[in-house]
Amino acid sequence: MRETYTRFREGLMSALEAPKDLALQEPLLTVTGNSGLCIENYKSIQFYSQENIRILTRKGRICICGKALKIQYYTSDEMGISGNFHEIIFEP
Repeated sequence: MRETYTRFREGLMSALEAPKDLALQEPLLTVTGNSGLCIENYKSIQFYSQENIRILTRKGRICICGKALKIQYYTSDEMGISGNFHEIIFEP
């Protein structure tokens, strides 16, 4: 049932030519060099330290690894992270 709904929704959004990140609530990451990151469409912060940040999205988890990581701001649908990024991992 859920798979049918997902396919219907994807087809509808494609026909309307709506952006995927908005229509399907896909996470959208904007990386500036290796020291700035903006994440949109996230659900929650699962873990936060100066070396690792784990973010839960509707499609899985995003793990940010690095040094001196800091969440600069967050709202209900967007957050900004700064620091020295070494790795960004997407987990299903």
